[in-house]
This record gives sequence, structure tokens and C-alpha cells, in this order.
Amino acid sequence: MKCLGALNGECLNQCLIVNAVSGLSVGLVLVDHRGKVVWLNRTAEKLLGVELAACSGRSMDHVLKNPQMLAFWHDVANKDANAYAEISVRWPKAMDLKVNATRCLDGEGREIGRAMLVCDITQERAVQVTLSQAVATHLLSLTSGHMPPEPVARLTQQELRMLRLVGQGLGNTEIAAQNNISTSTVRSHLKNLYKKLGLSSRAEAVSFAIRHHLV
Repeated sequence: MKCLGALNGECLNQCLIVNAVSGLSVGLVLVDHRGKVVWLNRTAEKLLGVELAACSGRSMDHVLKNPQMLAFWHDVANKDANAYAEISVRWPKAMDLKVNATRCLDGEGREIGRAMLVCDITQERAVQVTLSQAVATHLLSLTSGHMPPEPVARLTQQELRMLRLVGQGLGNTEIAAQNNISTSTVRSHLKNLYKKLGLSSRAEAVSFAIRHHLV
């Protein structure tokens, strides 16, 4: 940020704000009402594997390189609400991310863009998993020792195929074309498998598929 002439109080405040936000440990991405990237801080560059110079002015569809992040963005981009999710990614490295997309409104309540916050919770998740495994092991020792069936065992072969393709980042139209079925049939399969697996969104389905090594 550059000011002409003497550095006045307003410009100094703006510089301080930009520098503070740039150095946050939480990634921040600002997107305009057309879905194009306006700005992102250094942490967002690191977590998303992108650079501001290369993605400024580009659509989020072309900026987000992880299918699970892209699925989350597609879920929220056209919704008149804020959204939250926890997503596991493998690129630019294996991480568990907490993502929050918030609508930005002008003084008259019109949406002018969105802000997306991205936080690396890998260590936090690792602790949770370790504790959960310890609890599960203890409970198992109190029972007959039979492990519950894998969640995917409840899926039909067609539902499992749908889940694998969703995990690869394919849309409903592409899935329908590959399987010679209608998009309404794809939606029906997805609805059923979401219910069986306790999922509420496509982003969660992508994350589930990756966590269970289905893609």
C-alpha cells in the first residue's frame, strides 16, 4: 500500500491493518461478488498452495486445486448464508483444515463478496484421534472384541462408486455421463449414501472418501 506525499494517520492505519492481517496464523481469502479472488494473506498462500500474484482476479474455481476445497466452495458460493466445514487435504501437504466462508455485505445489506478463513488443525485433530482411539480400545476391551463394520460396508456397489467419483472432484453431470445414468439418479444415490454415512454436504463426502482411501 503506497501513499503519495506525507504518510498521514489514515494511511498509517491502513498499512498497520494490512500488515497485521497478512501475518495472521489463519489464512484469509477475499472474493468479490463474481467469485473472483481480490486478496489473500501469506498463510492462505501456504495452506492453499497458491500465490496472490498468480490468482488475483481469477475465479475461485480456477484457484482452488484441492477437490475437497473446491467442493466446499461450490456448496457455499450460491447460498445466502455463512458456512463452516472441517476438510482433510493432501496437497500442498497432508493437513486437516477448518474452513469458514462468510458473506460480506454493504451498508444496504447487499452481498459484495465473501471472506474465507482457513485454519490448519492437523495437530488438534491428531490429539482428538489419539484420544478417540484410546477410548475405543478401552471400550473394546470391555466387550466381546468384535469391531463394528466399516461405514462403507453399508453402501451398495453403485453408492460406493458414486462416493469414489465425488472424492475425485467430479460433478453430478460428469458422474452421470461416466455411468450412463441421469443426473437425478446420481442425486438419489448421493442422498442415500449421505444418509447412511451421516454426511451433510458434498465437501464432507469428499473428505470422507479421502480419509477412507477411496480415491
